[in-house]
Amino acid sequence: MDTRTGVTRREFLRRSLITAAGLATGVSAATVSSEQTSSSESLRLVFATDIHLMQNDALRSEEGLAAAVEAIRALQPRPDLMVCGGDLTDPSPNLNYPAANKLLNRFLGIWTRLHPIETHYVFGNHDFVGTKNPLVSRYDSRFGKGLFEKRLGLPRLYYSFEKRGWRFIILDDVCLNPEGDYYAEYKADQLDFVQSELKAHKEKPTVLVNHIPTFSVFGKLVGFARFVATDFKRRPSLVSRNGQNLANVIRNSGANVKLVLAGHLHHQERLEIDGVSYLNGGAICGNWWKGPMMGCPEGFNVIDLRSDGSFKIAYKTYGWRAG
Repeated sequence: MDTRTGVTRREFLRRSLITAAGLATGVSAATVSSEQTSSSESLRLVFATDIHLMQNDALRSEEGLAAAVEAIRALQPRPDLMVCGGDLTDPSPNLNYPAANKLLNRFLGIWTRLHPIETHYVFGNHDFVGTKNPLVSRYDSRFGKGLFEKRLGLPRLYYSFEKRGWRFIILDDVCLNPEGDYYAEYKADQLDFVQSELKAHKEKPTVLVNHIPTFSVFGKLVGFARFVATDFKRRPSLVSRNGQNLANVIRNSGANVKLVLAGHLHHQERLEIDGVSYLNGGAICGNWWKGPMMGCPEGFNVIDLRSDGSFKIAYKTYGWRAG
């Protein structure tokens, strides 16, 4: 038995069904979809993550982002809701404040072409500002997560909202150590927040979203197991170091949680655990605008959420090719 979770290995294996879409063979260049069938009315959500806009349009990243935006605008039916899963820009941890703000302006100038689609933003590790730049002041309100919060008008980086009978809980699992390196962890205040939200809205179908995955098999599959939530002071996290704590909150609540969305890995992966779908989405930028990421092309997820709690997931590419 794992003393942290109270779950035996046999119980975990019995409860867990893992379907890692595209991990072994890559994702097709068209669409990968999965469905919990129903014919009831839908709420169309676009989950787009890991844009990594570069400075000075390096690698044609602005062209790529514009192509993705146009593909989203062309969707029929039109999306009702957008969630951007983090890493809006790429080099911001190394930039000073004016440079980071200028790059974020470039991102927003393209992204806001999606107006009036309601959009929510998740904080990603590349959204830190100045954390790898020794020349910037750590006491400036824009340091770290400050610029992201100010420019996007976010009073805090975890919150909830409701749309068409579905509950959404936006979380921030990206943390910073004293050396300026990031790691992933669900802090106690956010776990308490999730617990309170699920208790208050137990019957509502619910989607949780954060940047770094709760769980993943990606690291082990591609030989990065040494990076996965082990040495938090020296290595970045591919997954949360306490994902089991969030899973315990979800399971113990008995609430109607359907999906937990994340990005970060740039690869499409879906795990089914305790009846919850953990979807780690492919990236808008693919392999940082250099082509597909280990077979997963540039793209975004279109998720049709139905009023009875069922849903359909489709990974959509948008036709851009690295030059």
